[in-house]
Amino acid sequence: MFSLGYFKVVSLISSTLLLIIGVTGILYNHHHDFRFLREGRVPAKILPGKYQERLDRTRESQGLGDLFPEEAHSVPVMWLVIDLHNGEFFGGFWGRILYDILGGVLIILSVTGIVMYFRIRKRKIL
Repeated sequence: MFSLGYFKVVSLISSTLLLIIGVTGILYNHHHDFRFLREGRVPAKILPGKYQERLDRTRESQGLGDLFPEEAHSVPVMWLVIDLHNGEFFGGFWGRILYDILGGVLIILSVTGIVMYFRIRKRKIL
């Protein structure tokens, strides 16, 4: 017999990712309204290593080598918000694939929900 436990795990993961996408979408859309998004920074040591590498490349290309040493080991909050929103945080290609699968699941859930609504409504009318 098939266990519903698998659906609980998939539902929990999907709900968590949807929450991340929703919150970061709102923050991204209103980044000009919140000071912490414009000026805030996140220590690179608590993020995956690619953030420090990206920060170093960005600082080097902008000629900021020794300027602003307090920012040499922290990334802008918006980098994190954008990467969480588009799936890049979860691993570039695979993060985007994960988000694409989640989008497909949402489409399926929406379509089946609409179909079920009209079937139930049709039964009540008859």
